[in-house]
Amino acid sequence: MTETGKLASMSALLLALVAGTGGGAAAAETNGLIGRWSIVEAVPGPWVRSKERNALNEHGRRLVDTEIVFEAGAIVSKNQGLACKRAMYQTGTYPTDALFRGSLPDGSQDRIARELGLTRSSGDVPSVDVDCGGGHFTYHLRDRNTALFAWDDVIYTLKRR
Repeated sequence: MTETGKLASMSALLLALVAGTGGGAAAAETNGLIGRWSIVEAVPGPWVRSKERNALNEHGRRLVDTEIVFEAGAIVSKNQGLACKRAMYQTGTYPTDALFRGSLPDGSQDRIARELGLTRSSGDVPSVDVDCGGGHFTYHLRDRNTALFAWDDVIYTLKRR
């Protein structure tokens, strides 16, 4: 194979890999998050000890009403911890024992997922992983207009605007 042929093959392989990882703009547009959202609720994660819950309730309330705009290559928010200039999206599903990075208490995952509205007949929850270079969030989709994510031991509920 010629050098030009090798380069063309490598380029095609690289494009296929990028498209397959969900990192391309087309994948971002179909991931279910693209658009304007607002944090409507914040509750301490069920894995948090009871003596820490009051402080986390207060911490979480500060972000209620925060707007987040998911774009094809970025996340825009006044809260810099949620903003991202180079967002890479990966769509997929998670079983209940892997929700919130596997933080749900053992033996209670299915019950808690039901209480959060994150159960499906298939058993797996549609989710979108967002990599921002320095940070990573996973948004679990309750339905097309509701998503949940955990940050600093608080579960936030987003509603589409």
